Amino acid sequence: MIFVIAGSALLVFGSEIIRKNHYNQTENFEQTSMSPTPILEQPESSPTSNLSPSPINMTRELRVFAAASLANVLNAHKEEFEKENNVKLMFNFGSSSSLYQQLYSGSPADVYLSADFKWTKKLNESELLYNNEYYNFTKNKLVVIMPADNPKNISSLLDLTRPNVKVIIATPTSPIGKYTNITLTKIGEIWGDEHSPQYRGAQWNNYREEVIKNIISYEPTVSHIVSKVALGVCDAGFAYVSDTKSQQSDLKYLEVPEQVNTIGTYGIAVSETVSKLSLATKYVEFWLSDEAQILLADYGFGEPIEEE
Repeated sequence: MIFVIAGSALLVFGSEIIRKNHYNQTENFEQTSMSPTPILEQPESSPTSNLSPSPINMTRELRVFAAASLANVLNAHKEEFEKENNVKLMFNFGSSSSLYQQLYSGSPADVYLSADFKWTKKLNESELLYNNEYYNFTKNKLVVIMPADNPKNISSLLDLTRPNVKVIIATPTSPIGKYTNITLTKIGEIWGDEHSPQYRGAQWNNYREEVIKNIISYEPTVSHIVSKVALGVCDAGFAYVSDTKSQQSDLKYLEVPEQVNTIGTYGIAVSETVSKLSLATKYVEFWLSDEAQILLADYGFGEPIEEE
């Protein structure tokens, strides 16, 4: 079944928070505080100088390293959090794996949000998370997206194996690339294996290998995939459901059935290099709140709806 995306999507799935630890709310751990402005003596009057002192910008900054797939929903909440807390959120969006490498190499950050919980755990194993605390806070799943005019008339996952169909996926080290590879493998094993209860026929055998033949590029983030599909650089690409919710341009998308889809679990934590602990903790707690889970669901994130 083909769907049309026009600024909003049809897929919404619920949410469930999986918590590992709890933050210590004690404010005594705040690592940075503002020093009072020094009081200067009044200079002697001068007939040639009558300048007023320039105001000092006291706005604080919170450094947030986040997976590219979270850009739209994080930006939607940005202004509200900044106003309520007199802070400027400094986002660094990218692949979760590349952000991990930046943190591992010593880049300072206050909060880390990953599209693959694996990288959050690896940071903890490297003792790079504050107080060894981290959370699962939402989930995402795959869809196949096509340009608005769908030039190759793609209507099923099998169409991605046809000759001359140009496909784009993410690099294998990125979460979306990892999930795509797992799904391509599952399709062949579940639908192409005659011994499988869900066997659909020999045409699904070696599905992953057949799709790989049509891949024209491996992109660093899902945002790059969405942009190239929208521009018509390729005929199809694997993206997240959340990407279909936030696109301004019209795209078409194809659902990936649950039995072969791959669910990505997102992690969140305060970094060991945190400079504003109370603010970082508050930011993390928001994304664990019921309010945030509703916002995430509006942008296509959350737990899959379980069948009764």
